[in-house]
Amino acid sequence: MTRLIEETPPFWAIMDALPTALLCKDIAKASIYANSAALELLDLPMNQAVLSLSDVRQISLADPDSKEPLGLVHNPLLLALSGSALQQCVTLPTGLTVELKAQLIRFHFTSSSTVLIVLCPCQPQTTLPVSKWTADDDSELTEALAFDKLMSLISTELINVRPEQLDTHIQSALAALGEFCHADRSYVFLMNHDKATMSNTHEWVRAGISSHIERLQDLPQAAQPFIWQTLAADAIFAVQDVGQLPAEAALEKREFQREDIQSILCSAMLSHGQLLGFVGCDMVARKRAWTASDIRRLKLVGHMIGNTIQNVRDRVSLQQVQQQLMQANKELQLLASRDGLTGIANRRQFDTVLQQELHRCARNKQPLGLILIDIDHFKAYNDNYGHQAGDDALKRVASLLRDHIQRQGELVARYGGEEFAIILPSIQIAQLKTTAENLLHAVQQLAIPHQHSVSDCLTISIGCSLMKPDKNSSPEFFIHQTDTALYRAKAQGRNQVCYATVTA
Repeated sequence: MTRLIEETPPFWAIMDALPTALLCKDIAKASIYANSAALELLDLPMNQAVLSLSDVRQISLADPDSKEPLGLVHNPLLLALSGSALQQCVTLPTGLTVELKAQLIRFHFTSSSTVLIVLCPCQPQTTLPVSKWTADDDSELTEALAFDKLMSLISTELINVRPEQLDTHIQSALAALGEFCHADRSYVFLMNHDKATMSNTHEWVRAGISSHIERLQDLPQAAQPFIWQTLAADAIFAVQDVGQLPAEAALEKREFQREDIQSILCSAMLSHGQLLGFVGCDMVARKRAWTASDIRRLKLVGHMIGNTIQNVRDRVSLQQVQQQLMQANKELQLLASRDGLTGIANRRQFDTVLQQELHRCARNKQPLGLILIDIDHFKAYNDNYGHQAGDDALKRVASLLRDHIQRQGELVARYGGEEFAIILPSIQIAQLKTTAENLLHAVQQLAIPHQHSVSDCLTISIGCSLMKPDKNSSPEFFIHQTDTALYRAKAQGRNQVCYATVTA
């Protein structure tokens, strides 16, 4: 089966081919690489060479003696991935017991250290097993170190996390918080955009504990004023016994009792000096005297989550601003290239496109056609029918030209006043003449009354030219030759087409 390898280390092809199960991770990056032997040993899909911290956490490891699952505190894979050198036997989900060896190494071609983990079948023990720490202070120290290492792993994944990955990583942080604080529920509340209400956006619950996230949406701050005042003043809300809350916390007490909460601990999340929300832990099965370690852990997780949420919001906001600026620039460019009255291209756009088409047609050895149009006796039209009627006539003629000229690369522009210009790339002389004649008759069929012209209705005069440009061809010469043809059409009585063939 084809392996899906993304940005693998330069030595990975060799490691992937080894029969020994290996995992490695750059200490400064989030990706964890597992070779084929490791994927097979851990019973993972063979196309999943790049693992995340969430993938690793789902690998259930057990103590080989007691067969009890290893929690976050004693999970050797997580400890190893955070940089701890260790050697320990563990039982895999498949029931196989392996020896996990991990060490931190430094390659000359990388700027940071790499964790290398080897998984081998356990050899029969020839020495007595090392006794586990049982002293309370040693246990607490072990737990503190494990928590710090896990937070280091999670924070590495949270750096530059993509918006679509944010929820998964917050859930990982809440699970770690709940486990290490021995809580029954951990969660995040965030202020809504209106700054007057809040919602429970993320929640982790221990097995057998009820979830309340769906019910705790769009809550006004007035529903729990005491907790918000406390968080605003002290940044921490710690209650060992909900039953002992003061009278001014009656609303909170009623809600906590509805959720069967006996103890609660919350920490404010700040962003740019403003309250973003809070992260919290609940005890349901029993009361808990929150420790200094619990508060430190809660503050750390709250700080990590708050910063990550704000960073993601800032990046999304920046992307939106960039998109808005790009759209605004497009609109400005469109406005700069369009005639304000008729909506077709203006003289500036015409000059730019004509120069471009001369170069393109010269390179491709293709002909280029140009048409100049003048509305006959337009000053007289304005003088007798008014400038508003004149503007309407210009818009109707422009619309007609735009409807008739629609081939790829063709351009209709307002050349100035009552004059229009049309650029026709890759056109033959017969097509050019047919197009000009069709436009002449189409304007007549508009039947715009004009009693002071060559006919009873508004008409146009047209000058056309066809060029086979080369690298020395100039737009000024091309326009001059076409304008000469237009002048001849007007001198010969208007309401007609005259042609000038230009060779270069």
